[in-house]
Order: sequence, then C-alpha cells, then structure tokens
Amino acid sequence: MGPIKTVDLDSTAASYFAPATISGSGGLVHISGQPGIADDGSVPSDYESQIHLSILRSRRILIAAGASTSDIAKLNVYVVNYNAEARKHTSHLMRLLGKHRPAVTLVPVNQLAEPSWLFEIDAVLSRPAPIDIPQTLANPRQSVDVVIIGAGLAGLSAAHDVTSKGYTCVVLEARDRVGGKTWSKSLAGGKGIVDLGAAWINDTSQTKMYDLAKKFNADLIEQNTEGNCVFQGFDGQCSPFAYGELPNVSRQRRKFSGEVIINGLVSSTSQLANTLSIFATWSKEIAKSSIRGSPKRRISTY
Repeated sequence: MGPIKTVDLDSTAASYFAPATISGSGGLVHISGQPGIADDGSVPSDYESQIHLSILRSRRILIAAGASTSDIAKLNVYVVNYNAEARKHTSHLMRLLGKHRPAVTLVPVNQLAEPSWLFEIDAVLSRPAPIDIPQTLANPRQSVDVVIIGAGLAGLSAAHDVTSKGYTCVVLEARDRVGGKTWSKSLAGGKGIVDLGAAWINDTSQTKMYDLAKKFNADLIEQNTEGNCVFQGFDGQCSPFAYGELPNVSRQRRKFSGEVIINGLVSSTSQLANTLSIFATWSKEIAKSSIRGSPKRRISTY
C-alpha cells in the first residue's frame, strides 16, 4: 500500500483531520465531507449557496491533490430535509461532473455535524499514476495576462473573449457565486424560485443572449401568456388581472404607488446631484494640481 499522504490547504493544516488523504501508491484519494461553509467559518442560510460552497471546497481539494473531476470514482451526497420534488443539487453536480459519470449515492439525513449545515459531499478518487504533492499547499502565485474584477455576465463574457484570443486571465468575485445581478433564489420552504435579477430573454430582440443560453444547454422555460397575472401593491394587497392588460387597482392604491415612485425619483435625483457636485470639486482639484506641476499619479476614468 505504501504510506498515507495528507493533503492540506493553508486553512486546514492545524485541524486534527485532513481534508483528503492519498494512499495506494498515490492512486487512491479520499476526500473528507465538505459542507457548504465559507473560509471564515460563516454558513449561508440558503440551501443553494451551501451547495456552491461545498462544491467549491471540493474543487480546491481536487486541485491540491493534483486530481480532476474525471478522477472521481464515488461521490456521496448528504442532504438535510431532502425533497424529491425539489432536487436543487442535481444541476450543480451535473455542471461539476460534466460528461463524467461516477457512482453517486444520495443520503437524506435529519442533521449534519452542525445544525446550520444543509448539504455535504465526500468523494473517492482513483488516479492511474502516483501523485507527488507537498504536505501543505502554499499560497500560489499566479501570473496572468488579464485580471477581471467581477463574475457577472460582463466579467464572464470578458473572460471568454480573452481566453478565446489565446490570453490567460483570472476572474475575481467577492460573492460565493457567479452571475452578478442575474440571480434566482429559492423561496422560503422550497416551494418555488424567484428571479431577483434578469428574468426574461427572447430569440427576437435578444438573440445573442438566447444563443448563449442554447450553447451552454441552459434550461429555458417558455413564458405563459394566457390566464391571469397577480399584482401586489406597495400596501401588500394583491389583485388579479388578465395577461397583457394593466392591473385593475383602486384610485387610492394608484395614488399610494405613485407617491412612493415619485419620492424615490426625487431621492435618486438628489443623490445624483450631490455626486456630480463632489465629482466637479474633485476634478477642479486635479486640474489645479496638474497646472502646478506634474501629478504624482495618473488618473484614468472610464
């Protein structure tokens, strides 16, 4: 069998257990259970964010072990309060695995090691060749041609264009997910999903976005254009109306909604005026310093 090697990240070296071990002359890798927690120990409350973090942690360990998703032989998935009608983890795991098809076992559980944990995965990997790795994965220094800030649609599109031209890049994102303002979130209780960002696309006026969705096999749902819609006013009251028509609301509710919108516009306009005033003052100071002598730094605006 040979000695068992420990795979560690910088943040795990002090723990009593290892995130992964390598045995069998370097060909067999066991990854410990990886829950959906952030590096600082915080745990998001929603299920899908924990799925993202769990997969992210697992991918980091795969890289540290010199392995890839195609080396996964067995994958165990542990889900708290499992609902067979809302298998939210499936699409995320399919994206992780791609065309690779390992053995997978889903284990519904009442609770994981911590009450706030909702999702956890562990894995067994098989490597045909020995893996030569350091005891601890040090902070890597990566040199790239382009650094892209933000993993929204613009950032991801920029990364695609950069790499398609033969350059290297890294995308930095503060959140634990990509997509930016394009974000779908599960409702409380798991009884539905609401779009918090972009919602509709079409193949007529948004052909590029539509082609992109088709290229990456995104699930497209045809918008229902028959029956009734529901309007909920700022006062919380709901009223149905036919699709394609305007909501039938009372004069008092229209007045209330209009006041809210107008107040919001006035507030936004005031904030914009203050911002422009500050910017004008800042620009004058820069101009003065440039006249007095060469500025100590170059300021670029976009």
